[in-house]
Amino acid sequence: MRKMDGETAPNVREKTFGTYGELVAAWAQERELLREVAPCTARKSAQKAMLFGRWIGTLVPDEVDSRQITLALCELGRSGGRKGTGLSSATLRAAHLAGSQAYSWGISLGAVSSNPFSQVPRPKANYRQSRFLTMPQATKLTKLMVDNFKREITKGNMRRASFSLAVCIALSTGLRRGEIFALTWDDFDEGIFRLSIAKAVKADGVIGAPKTASGIRSVAVGYSLSNLLAEFKEWQRLRLLNAENPLPKSIICDSDGHRPSMDSFEHWWRKWADRNGFEKLRFHELRHTHATLLISRGVDIKTVQMRLGHSSADITMSCYAHAIPLSDGAAAISLDSTLFCEG
Repeated sequence: MRKMDGETAPNVREKTFGTYGELVAAWAQERELLREVAPCTARKSAQKAMLFGRWIGTLVPDEVDSRQITLALCELGRSGGRKGTGLSSATLRAAHLAGSQAYSWGISLGAVSSNPFSQVPRPKANYRQSRFLTMPQATKLTKLMVDNFKREITKGNMRRASFSLAVCIALSTGLRRGEIFALTWDDFDEGIFRLSIAKAVKADGVIGAPKTASGIRSVAVGYSLSNLLAEFKEWQRLRLLNAENPLPKSIICDSDGHRPSMDSFEHWWRKWADRNGFEKLRFHELRHTHATLLISRGVDIKTVQMRLGHSSADITMSCYAHAIPLSDGAAAISLDSTLFCEG
């Protein structure tokens, strides 16, 4: 095995696996050590694979058959979730994929002879259609958040003021939640109205690279958002800057200047949205809103792609094809008004 940061990775490729659980653990460990995926991704995939643990976790991998996997999927779909509710089709699909990948990895080592997951059809995922706000809705949300931002500053609540600012940033730039939480004041260039994105907070709270290499980018911000950022930076400075406590680097911060957890933000956001007329609106859907509104207003796909940090314009097109008819209608009205104007 190759060395990682001065350490020798465990020889997971030189052992056999007595149980399915051991196979999954070793698969996740190698993916993390060899940087194939982010550590939190490796662990989350292992957790998905171990949803089958109750049925096959202690079995020798080659003793597992397709009937056991099918039974597990049926029971997980019926009562595998919290409080005895069934898991979603998307979770079942992800669990099947993770288990199959662990087996494929074991086969590549010669430690497993066959993959029983390949004999079980992967569940089809019925993903919830992502919402996006119309321009009037987005304008209403922005106004509410700006008012909330001002109110929380007056009350001296830095945490909630920064949470309100996070919503404004998401609507105005399309940044992902992890990218917003990783922002520092060094990333904000007030002189040229731009935010630099080169890192993101992962689900486990660790700061790493953005989701893709294309996620490293510079995004222009408007005059109003720039003013909000500058106002908050100055307010932070006046409240927190002293000899023992230098100006905090994190834009989104607690009362002591430290970065809050994204879980605490999600809890606040869900309560606030449900209470203020945006029931069940997911924070990530503000990113969808940003992209949809840009395309519907005639902004070219390449520009939208670069702002979102997608690796290709094809990805942007596939995600936001619903916005093309809106843009097409606006273009037709604009051209019509010009062609048929009275001389």
